[in-house]
Amino acid sequence: MKKNIKGIIGAIIVSLIAIMCIKTCQKQESEAPVGDGLSASEYNVSRATELTEDIFKFIALIEGDKGEGKPYYCGARWTVWYGVTIKPDGSLIKENDKPISKETGKEWCMYHLQNRLLPFFCHFDKRRLTDEQIIGCALFMYNVGAEECTGYNHLGKKLGDPSRFFLAVNSGKKDDYCVNLMTRYRKSAGKRANGLLKRHWVQGAAYKGILNSENILDLRPEHFYKTKNMGNYYWLDGKRNLVENDGLFSLRFDDITINTFFNMNLADDGEKSVRSII
Repeated sequence: MKKNIKGIIGAIIVSLIAIMCIKTCQKQESEAPVGDGLSASEYNVSRATELTEDIFKFIALIEGDKGEGKPYYCGARWTVWYGVTIKPDGSLIKENDKPISKETGKEWCMYHLQNRLLPFFCHFDKRRLTDEQIIGCALFMYNVGAEECTGYNHLGKKLGDPSRFFLAVNSGKKDDYCVNLMTRYRKSAGKRANGLLKRHWVQGAAYKGILNSENILDLRPEHFYKTKNMGNYYWLDGKRNLVENDGLFSLRFDDITINTFFNMNLADDGEKSVRSII
């Protein structure tokens, strides 16, 4: 009974924190409301919340369902279904936690999105984002952290400088430049992690609207990590090194690359797909 009370109290606290974050952003908002009366920050939070299910489908593609409900170590934290590392009560997943069902895993993931991630869209206050941009930004923050992306904590307190990605998106820079900024996050344990770079291709393709919540349903979860040829995702030079400009790698989104992605990752009959694990 005590555990249940603690869990309820924790959930209430997290919800109140999310509300506080939104209110803090509203105070900071300088843009006049337009059309439906919503400012840019209000619109972006509202629309992001409406897109929660679409964002979840992408998380299923990127994170898969490894572990089958048992905690596994992802290299940074103990994790369960869909890359979830934090329970709704705010406690971290631990190695000896009991397995949870897929349904519970989805509930925890959705709770995390709606209460600990999507409220940070209030800091995108300079313009209304498209649905595609919202999904791409949500996936990026799910990976690197909303605090790291925006430069604010969950209470709306400024922590430091926001990421270049956030600044570019918020000010309306071109899509290709924005998605290439994701590639600044490329290291794990001090070394370049090609898995992160491959993940950025998916996030970038979502941001640009190349991948959407419908055309990813029949793709194999996590399979896009398996290719060893980085030329399937990035422009390479004559020595097959990733082309770098201003500290950014250049993601490929030409027709050949896009067609290759779908051909490599489409699930055959009987194979696990995004559709089958959500």
